[in-house]
Amino acid sequence: MAKSGRAARARRPQSGAPASRPAQAKAKGAGKATTSAIQRLWPTPIGLHRYGGADRLHPELLEVFAQLRTAQQRQRGEKPGPFFASDDDLTERVKLDGFKDFLRFIVQSLGETVKKANGEAWAGRELDLRVGFQGMWFQCSRDGTYHDIHTHGNCSWSAAYIVQIDEPEQRVSHPVYGAANGVTRLYGPHFATLGGAFVDVGNAYLQPPHLDIEPIPGRLLLFPSWLAHKAMPYDGEKERVIISFNASIHASEGDQLHGYSAQ
Repeated sequence: MAKSGRAARARRPQSGAPASRPAQAKAKGAGKATTSAIQRLWPTPIGLHRYGGADRLHPELLEVFAQLRTAQQRQRGEKPGPFFASDDDLTERVKLDGFKDFLRFIVQSLGETVKKANGEAWAGRELDLRVGFQGMWFQCSRDGTYHDIHTHGNCSWSAAYIVQIDEPEQRVSHPVYGAANGVTRLYGPHFATLGGAFVDVGNAYLQPPHLDIEPIPGRLLLFPSWLAHKAMPYDGEKERVIISFNASIHASEGDQLHGYSAQ
């Protein structure tokens, strides 16, 4: 309170004197911590798997895909171009014996990834899982085409499986795209809020905001369907050919793991 009934005034710094700065307390010795641990909430699990039968299956798949591409472009009235996405019914159309083994590999990989991702949520319970495909298709790209940032709906997990792409040394030597040539880029959940965000060493854990997955033939990338991702521009001697799919995972006992509560 001001003395003698006069209003208190903020003092201005003298000419040439530096303005006052916000107080900064040093973390060391500033006080005792009230907690001894932190919690990392809502992790973003991804799964990386390798199909052992890729060398045998891929040449046959590429022949089938070429036939399907020609037929579907004719049916759609499309002209051949640098990008193509097939109908999402590959599980019905591909009749190769090796494709059945490939589907078993996918189901097994999904099971392994989902169990590890939900270990805490399932609280040690062993669930009898049922995998449902909500669509499976192939994509071909070249000449700098790409699939822009997007997410997938009506499923809990999505995937990108590499069938064909240039050899690593040749792919990364592209004069424009470099190491990002044809990769699948995953964007962190916080990416959309980074515009104009404050950055210091205290939130360094937010960097980098994206992760590039190296495209290797036979590699299966599994990721949550809500995770934003992008097929980066690709240019090479070979076409970039991938298989994508959406999947839902259910337990034979039912999907409800927790009781209802008013809390």
